[in-house]
Amino acid sequence: MKLFPSPDIGMFGRRQRHVRGHSVPVTIVRGPTPQDSDTMIVTDTFGADDVVSLPGGCICCTVRVGLQGALRRLLAEREQKPLARVLIETGEDLAPILRMFASEQALGSEFHVEVVPLLDGNRFMLTEDAPLSWDAFSRFATTLTALRGVDLLQMKGLLNIAGCRGPVAVQLMGHLAARPVELQAWPEGGHASRLEFIARGIEAQTIRTLFDSVRAIA
Repeated sequence: MKLFPSPDIGMFGRRQRHVRGHSVPVTIVRGPTPQDSDTMIVTDTFGADDVVSLPGGCICCTVRVGLQGALRRLLAEREQKPLARVLIETGEDLAPILRMFASEQALGSEFHVEVVPLLDGNRFMLTEDAPLSWDAFSRFATTLTALRGVDLLQMKGLLNIAGCRGPVAVQLMGHLAARPVELQAWPEGGHASRLEFIARGIEAQTIRTLFDSVRAIA
C-alpha cells in the first residue's frame, strides 16, 4: 500500500496549533505571589551556587540543577497531582533559570515560559516583510551567537520562512536555541517576520546590519 505524507507535516515536523504544544506553562516571579489552586508553586531556595554548564555548551551556558530537579519531580508526580501550570518564586539570577526552558537538554520539551520579570538589557524589534530562507536565517543566528552570544539575553519571535505554510516560532538565549516549531496558521496582523531582542551592549542597527549582510550572501 502506498503511503502519502500528511498535510500536517512541514519542514520542522508536525505543525502545531500553539507555539509550545502541550508543554506546561511556567510563570517566573520575584518573591511570593498569590495564585489560584490550579498552579503548582515552586519556591527557589537552592541558592546562587545551584548552577551547572550544559554538556557540550560554553562556560556561559549555565542552568539551574536543583531547581531543574524539583520541576522534574513535578512531572513524575503529575498522574497523582495534575500539573496545569507552574509558578517559580525566585530572587536569583534569571538567566540560568530561563536557559533551562530554552534547551531540550534541560526542560525545553516539557515546559515553556509564559511570564517572566523583565530582563535588564537593551530591548528592540527586528521586522522583515519578505519571506526568508531558513538557511539564511540559520547563518544569521549562528554568526550572531558566535560573535555576541554572551550578550544575547533572548531572541524570540515568528518567521515567515519560504516553503512553510504557517509562521515558524524561534527562540534563542545566548548560545542555546530551542527547536523551531511551525504553526498551523498565522495570527492576525500580517505575515511579516518579527523578532524581539533583549541584549546587553548590542544596538538594534548592529543586528539589522548583520541580518542584511548575511541575507545578501545567501
